[in-house]
Amino acid sequence: MKKKSLFDIAMEEKNRKQLEDENVVVTKKNSKISIAVSIIGGVIKFCFYVIVCVLLTVGTTVLTNSELREQLMNIVNLNL
Repeated sequence: MKKKSLFDIAMEEKNRKQLEDENVVVTKKNSKISIAVSIIGGVIKFCFYVIVCVLLTVGTTVLTNSELREQLMNIVNLNL
């Protein structure tokens, strides 16, 4: 097996660097519409989580408190 000379090693390194430099890197540019949609989506998610937390709190309170449970049943029966 023949040993590589310093010149061969340097040429291989140079070719490898040239190949790496020629690689194309594609980056995604965010448009104004995509930014607006992501912001609106975040606001909707936040509102959904707040509503769920409020309903869970009210539900827990109603289940543990008998007076509130009776009032809620009266409200539901009046609306039906």
